[in-house]
Amino acid sequence: MTTAPVLPIVTGVDGSVESLDAVRWAARAAHLHGAPLEIVYALDFSALLAGGVVPPPEEMKDVLRIRGRRYLRAAAELAAAQGVPEVVTRLDPDRAAQALIDASRKASLLVVGSSGHGKLTGLLAGSVASAVGAHASCDTVVVRGDTWDEPGAAERPVVAGVDGGEASTRILTAAFAEARVRHAPLVVVHAAADEPQAREPDRAALADAGHRLLTERLRGHDTEGVAVEEVVVQSHPRRELIERSATAQLVVLGTRGRGGFPGLLLGSTGQALLHNAACPVYLVRGA
Repeated sequence: MTTAPVLPIVTGVDGSVESLDAVRWAARAAHLHGAPLEIVYALDFSALLAGGVVPPPEEMKDVLRIRGRRYLRAAAELAAAQGVPEVVTRLDPDRAAQALIDASRKASLLVVGSSGHGKLTGLLAGSVASAVGAHASCDTVVVRGDTWDEPGAAERPVVAGVDGGEASTRILTAAFAEARVRHAPLVVVHAAADEPQAREPDRAALADAGHRLLTERLRGHDTEGVAVEEVVVQSHPRRELIERSATAQLVVLGTRGRGGFPGLLLGSTGQALLHNAACPVYLVRGA
């Protein structure tokens, strides 16, 4: 009896500090899950087309290849230091987002970096993160913040946002898997939007309904070895998850909420977390 090969965790590198953070996070995740790691550098030859049609001279392509190989060597050495079992590097002629989306078709997880606000590089990194989060064929992690790399960060919980939609089962499956391999507690959050004028009995009824929803969604999941805390709050989901990200090592949510529609590939909560979370964000792809 043969076993199916373990799909790799894929990450991209572009020489920035943010992409090297993504490599370190991806390498540690590969070590925890016993998965190989694939590191991609996108050459983006299309950006060199003169007038949009004339191909660049081969010398310019060679410069990009040399730079890419240098970045990949440095990233592979960084990954190996994290204990990853196997590292493969690859140059891709396409643009960064498309190269990573293509690679996600044969990956178990896609990991990208995201820089802060107010910088052109941050805007570019944000566009790649949003694109792969919306279009990747596998789950995506966007590595944000610095807290995940601090001493004691491994003791922080994994936080999962559950709204009761059809994606809740997949979100909880991913959240339990991450909490289990990290030996971390799991906080499952159901947040309903604020209703300032709601009467106290109505708030109590909403809270009861939220607890019943979480109990139902958690039923069938193997909780052995994972300390689970259920949290029901009257708050906007994006605000609640952003606040909890400050004391979490990972936030897990779906790419589209219960109120989403087919054209909304990455919901408002996901977009808010990509730009404001204080820790890495794990986006569980839609069905």
